[in-house]
Amino acid sequence: MHDDIGDIERANMRFRQVVEAAPTAMVMVNNTGVIEMVNTQTELIFGYSRAELLGQLIDILLPERFRRQHPHHRASFFSDLSPRAMGSGRDLFGRRKDGSEFPVEVGLNPIETDDGIKVLSAITDISARKRMEERFRQVVEAAPNAMVMVNKTGIIEMVNNQTESIFGYSRDELLGKTIDILLPERFRHQHPHHRASFFSDLSPRAMGTGRDLFGRRKDGSEFPVEVGLNPIETDDGVKVLSAITDISARVKASEKLAEHRDELERSNKELATFAYVASHDLKSPLRGIFQISHWIEEDLNNGQIDAIPQHMNLLRGRLRRMERLLDDLLAYSRAGRMEGSVSQVDLGKWAQNIFELQAPPEGFTLEVATDLPTLTTLATPLEQVLRNLFTNAIKHHDQSQGRIQLSWKLAGKNYYEFSVTDDGPGISPEYQERVYIMFQTLRPRDEVEGSGMGLALVKKIVETYGGQTSIASDGIRGCSIRFTWPINIEERLTRANLAEAKL
Repeated sequence: MHDDIGDIERANMRFRQVVEAAPTAMVMVNNTGVIEMVNTQTELIFGYSRAELLGQLIDILLPERFRRQHPHHRASFFSDLSPRAMGSGRDLFGRRKDGSEFPVEVGLNPIETDDGIKVLSAITDISARKRMEERFRQVVEAAPNAMVMVNKTGIIEMVNNQTESIFGYSRDELLGKTIDILLPERFRHQHPHHRASFFSDLSPRAMGTGRDLFGRRKDGSEFPVEVGLNPIETDDGVKVLSAITDISARVKASEKLAEHRDELERSNKELATFAYVASHDLKSPLRGIFQISHWIEEDLNNGQIDAIPQHMNLLRGRLRRMERLLDDLLAYSRAGRMEGSVSQVDLGKWAQNIFELQAPPEGFTLEVATDLPTLTTLATPLEQVLRNLFTNAIKHHDQSQGRIQLSWKLAGKNYYEFSVTDDGPGISPEYQERVYIMFQTLRPRDEVEGSGMGLALVKKIVETYGGQTSIASDGIRGCSIRFTWPINIEERLTRANLAEAKL
């Protein structure tokens, strides 16, 4: 009997020693909430002496605003005795002797004693952790990009203001939802796999390296993003903090830079071609002029005055050729500019006027489709295209009479496709790319008037307005040169002017 009593006393002593040595405040109360035991940490944390706490209600350690609810919570615990965290999901606070409050975590454990069931509360002051959490939240909130923290299952637990601004959702609409809400639907089925892969090898990294990533706003619109992933250790396990940057402006700038690079490459090629022309095509008539001047000088010295008019005609012909070359160069240099005002054009009548102004030889006719549209467009560049195509068809025809046709169709939603078709000798497939190069002709210049700039000029003008050119010919008889032209040229002109203003 005495041994049993001794065992119980020794067990009670060990229990008290364990409670006293605990690093947290330990408070034991009975089922009425009266404090029966505290440890030194309780005195240190709450500022009361042991004597001031023993025999008092546990309410002495609670802020006054929570005291009314506490008997109900205590009764609920005693009705279902099991170790648990107190107030899960709620912020808990303790109250010191001086009236100050501080955040706490409380673990509840039922203890069987000879006097009945008691509750041993382990109370931890989490002020330092809360301060760290608050600093963390402030850093996240101040970040210049969207910050989203999710748990292992992809549930959003924290977002910042930038997330609301970029994605168009309020904070309440995001918290508790899966991260899929911010992804385009076509990527959602892959995301659990990528998330599992990240959690299996936790380390800071860029998301989707080598792939184009997109976010989805509340209104359904998508935009390109960069995402940095960082694992964060918390009391609830590892979370992932995602830093999401909207790179729309950067992508647009990159696209614009690529356009300028392409334009620069084209300009460099044109410059190289011009250098070639300057050293060959422009020198050719100059050499002719120099040669003819010698002939005239010889005629004068030899008294052959009758030959001079013929040589003067040759001289003027060389000068005219040189003048045409210079005029065509000037026209080509201006072709890449988007300028002018739009006007309404009845294309059928207008094309006929352009054709007649070329003073075509007798026997050449233009047939226009009866349903050619009336369009609102920049008249000058379209007139240049049609004039050059009509002139080209007449100039390179191998007979004294011919027929030219102008037809059209829609090419998608944004473009017309026009075709200028002749019944001349055609262009062999192997030469169809060559004819678009500056100063290229398929026949000697002595056989045909012109600089070889017509189709090069057409191609440059059409591509300036976003269109394309193509040639259809078997090289035996007939040739159709097609080009696309924007239906809404005002929109392209506005975009070009805005881009130029930004530059």
